[in-house]
Amino acid sequence: MDLLYFLRERLTFIRNLYDSATLPFEETIRKIENGEPPYIETWGYEDAGEPQFLAEFQEADNAVTVIGRWCLCMVQASLHAYLSESITPAGSVWWDSEALQKALPLKKGGSWFGRYELLFREELGIDFNDGPVKLSDLEQLNLTRNDLLHNFDLFSERITRSKDHAQRFPVALFTEELWVGLGVEEIKVTSDKLILAIELVRSFCKWLDGIRCKYPVWLRAQKRDANQ
Repeated sequence: MDLLYFLRERLTFIRNLYDSATLPFEETIRKIENGEPPYIETWGYEDAGEPQFLAEFQEADNAVTVIGRWCLCMVQASLHAYLSESITPAGSVWWDSEALQKALPLKKGGSWFGRYELLFREELGIDFNDGPVKLSDLEQLNLTRNDLLHNFDLFSERITRSKDHAQRFPVALFTEELWVGLGVEEIKVTSDKLILAIELVRSFCKWLDGIRCKYPVWLRAQKRDANQ
């Protein structure tokens, strides 16, 4: 089965969803910043102590932020779904899917991605480190998704990285650069960061798919290179 096709379709959908869903809120922000109707100030900052349309601006900005967060979660879920499907009978005619599925929960990888990494390396001889994507970047994607789901604060719209996440990766991929110098680890998924996440998953899965579809040929090439 052409798993890569379905992955690409899903990633394209996520990107298009983000663009279309954020458009009205981005337009509201633009109008407020430029003083366009219906956001024309009728009193000054000094009269009330805050900009006239601050609440509307914050609501639109929060909407864009939330859409970005959940699109990132969908990207991470797409990576998980691809790897999960790749060890089913639909994944490859060359692999013993039943044996792989039984072996997966026995791997001690520390995370779901770590278990897949061990499974592919120990059972199939495929080292994820040989791929075009840094595994630390994919791990940050997974940890960011965990933070978005489990670090939610009822009293704030802000979601920050966990201490473990921040300690493991001092240089973050998905945080708000504005606050980094102040030690605030707020997760911010902008359009550029979402594109980065999509490209990480797309590139990694494209590489793995090339092996999955031609596994016997890949194995022979590995043996030939090892004997040279």
